[in-house]
Amino acid sequence: MEKVFYPIGGPRRPGSKEECSICRRVMPYRSLRRCFRCKKLLCQSCITEDLEEKSYLICLNCARRYVSPKAYTGKYTGLTFYLTRKAQWTPQVRLPFSQIEGIIHDNLPASAHKTEWWDNTKNTSQSKAWLSVGWKVKEVDLKEKTVVFTRPDVLKPEKKRKRRRLSSKTVLPEYKPRRIKKPSLTKIAKARARLQNVSRKKASMRQYRGKFKPKSAYEKRLYKPDEKP
Repeated sequence: MEKVFYPIGGPRRPGSKEECSICRRVMPYRSLRRCFRCKKLLCQSCITEDLEEKSYLICLNCARRYVSPKAYTGKYTGLTFYLTRKAQWTPQVRLPFSQIEGIIHDNLPASAHKTEWWDNTKNTSQSKAWLSVGWKVKEVDLKEKTVVFTRPDVLKPEKKRKRRRLSSKTVLPEYKPRRIKKPSLTKIAKARARLQNVSRKKASMRQYRGKFKPKSAYEKRLYKPDEKP
């Protein structure tokens, strides 16, 4: 099935240019297309195929409104936001009725003290509050006035590796001590040559009796005995 292009009303001059309604680029009229929902002119980079009817073209703004889920708004919106935040930390939440009333800033109806009110299968305003974010009611205790919400697909506990117990039949590998490598003969010869050079340098130095110490090269440059002050 060929794609349907909606024509623009009225004749156009050859080589006329129009502006894209999203990116605001000025392009030739022949390269632009019209969205069948909002009827606006768009370039090829700002238009896509419709998800249901692929023979029609739709702009990115209309596609975003069509794809994005509708946000739930109502009396129990506060409970929806609370469970959304809790989903990042735990897969199960136990809430008393008094805390739920504080979250929604309103009192629960008298029918909330019956198990049928917390049913997940019914299409009610309260069930949409937790089902829209992936939570379900697992257990309701009317005596203690508490309810348990679960969402097991959020966090999965890590499997702990069990340590294998050594039995009498298990054979342990033989212990092999670490072998220390001996230095090569070239390294030994170089070290000996350095020691000999150090000892020769010490023997060639002039020795002085007593506590007299020769002046350093810096002192000889700083204080010259021949020059007069």
